[in-house]
Amino acid sequence: MTEQPNTAPLFSAAQRKHLDGDLESAEALYREIIQADPGNAQAMHYLGYLLQQTDRLAEAHEQLAAAIALDDRHSEWHFNLGIVLSKQGQAAAAAEAFSKAVVIDPGKYFYWTNLGAACESNQEWVIAEQCYQAAIDIDPDCPDAFFLMSALCLKLERFQEAQHFNYRGIVVSPAGSKPKVVVGQALYELGRVDDAIALLEDWLVEEPGNPVATHLLAAYRGRQIPAQCSNPYVEQTFDEFANSFENVLGRLKYCGPQLVQDFVAGLDIPAASLSALDLGCGTGLIGEVLKPYARELVGVDLSQAMLDRAAAKRIYRQVHKTDITEFLHAGRERYDLIACMDTFIYLGRLEEVAELLYQNLVPGGLLIFSTEKLSNSSGQDYRLNISGRYSHHQDYLDRILRDAGFAMKQIRDMAIRTESGCPIEGQFVCVSRPAG
Repeated sequence: MTEQPNTAPLFSAAQRKHLDGDLESAEALYREIIQADPGNAQAMHYLGYLLQQTDRLAEAHEQLAAAIALDDRHSEWHFNLGIVLSKQGQAAAAAEAFSKAVVIDPGKYFYWTNLGAACESNQEWVIAEQCYQAAIDIDPDCPDAFFLMSALCLKLERFQEAQHFNYRGIVVSPAGSKPKVVVGQALYELGRVDDAIALLEDWLVEEPGNPVATHLLAAYRGRQIPAQCSNPYVEQTFDEFANSFENVLGRLKYCGPQLVQDFVAGLDIPAASLSALDLGCGTGLIGEVLKPYARELVGVDLSQAMLDRAAAKRIYRQVHKTDITEFLHAGRERYDLIACMDTFIYLGRLEEVAELLYQNLVPGGLLIFSTEKLSNSSGQDYRLNISGRYSHHQDYLDRILRDAGFAMKQIRDMAIRTESGCPIEGQFVCVSRPAG
């Protein structure tokens, strides 16, 4: 009978090298062990794992499968094979490997999340959901399964459930990993209103007078609601947001520029013919749409950081850092077209601004704007939401626009953007100052 070589010292040395991150030395030792002892399943497994770490997936697959063929009792080995198969795009085979892992050890959180992800890739929605729920049951303080469940619900257009699981993931994420605004909203939406308010109160203790915390506290408490967002709130929010603004709006599927593009394209407007004003112009997303039609284009915003980015695009003849109401009061000139996209959501009461907009248009001039839609308002004209933004009821818009003298040209419901992947219902509105 052939005596088996004693490879235990070599294996211990290989493990130390592997743990220390010296993968090249560890690999050489694992291969030396396998050459001396071709039936050493443990060395095969760890070599396969190392090869997976270094993205040599085909050989990793070969080594892991060989190890399991020799000894299929280890849940971790099946799990690591599943990871390799997932990376190779073999969802069904990966699910089979993960399934074997959970049969051996059903108490491992990440076995279930990876099994769920593999089943989801294979469009096995029900099984995927069951797997994510199993992971949540194992460790409800780990956020990963909540976010995976949220993404699955979004895919299935179960939007309320998607938001719920997203909020649950946020509140159990590591402290400091999410912005206070995001955590506060999640707590509030999960019914933990006192915790949400306490978070904002603590924020104000740390930063007395912080305009964002002050504004959101009014929204959360539901009393002493301001008629509009304060200028410091808008400035701070968008100065901090400017660098990532356009990327974030892309992820949020913000449709404002496309709405304006589609609208003006249908008007048969000659090139470079309009005097246009872009209120709340931000980084110039709407200005870029209007520029081909404008002989003169003016941008107004409260955020200097946003205006700096807009100015760099050379879209506007002028940009002004000021409150839109103050700008309209100054009445520098009248315009053929005023765009106010995604701006009224930072104003509650609109009577004054509607009158000023009317005064700043030429007869026959157009005003286009968007809102977030308020439904089932119990008689409310507008509401400050816990997002910090305002939504407006259509009856209120009809009334204040009519009272200001406008004629309605178009009002259309649509999802203006998404939030946590879920559609935010809004309205696109066009009114005109009558020519007569």
